[in-house]
Amino acid sequence: MSESELHVKIDSLICEGTGYCVRVVPEVFEIGESGLGEVLQARPPSELGAQLEEASILCPTRAITY
Repeated sequence: MSESELHVKIDSLICEGTGYCVRVVPEVFEIGESGLGEVLQARPPSELGAQLEEASILCPTRAITY
C-alpha cells in the first residue's frame, strides 16, 4: 500500500470525542477545540495502516475512515 492510498477522515457528525484515536495514533489525530476528533495528517505513511485500523475499530461511533 502506498502513501497515497491512505486518506484519513473523521465524520464530525457522528464523532463523540472519546479520544481513542488520539491514544492509538497521536501523529494522525487530535481532539480539537470543539471537543471532537480532528485529523492532523490526512495522508499518513502506509506504515501506520495497522494503527489506523485499530483506531477505527476502537472508535465507538465508527467515525473514522481511511
